[in-house]
Amino acid sequence: MTNLLMVLSKDPYTTETPDLVLDIGLNAKEKGNDVTLYLIEDGVTAARKSEFGNKLAAANKKGIKICADDKAVLSRSLANKLIGGVEIKEIGSLLDFIMDYDRVVWF
Repeated sequence: MTNLLMVLSKDPYTTETPDLVLDIGLNAKEKGNDVTLYLIEDGVTAARKSEFGNKLAAANKKGIKICADDKAVLSRSLANKLIGGVEIKEIGSLLDFIMDYDRVVWF
């Protein structure tokens, strides 16, 4: 089993990258891997209560851990607009995650 960290910096409204990332994460999870999605920059908008946010919530229920950068959330005024299950983290924790995970991919 592999620990996979996927860092997403793109929003789901201008690119299809978040859909691809979610598909990769779900596929990896189905194969028994631990998967964490860490949202930074515009990627935090993916966790808004929206159609894509519902996809993230469903992925979270399947065991994908979802984290979001606190500064990116605050700067976009999303603190009270995120789906449930998102862990707000200080950006320094991303370095810890990168060091602790077997595989890291950045989108």
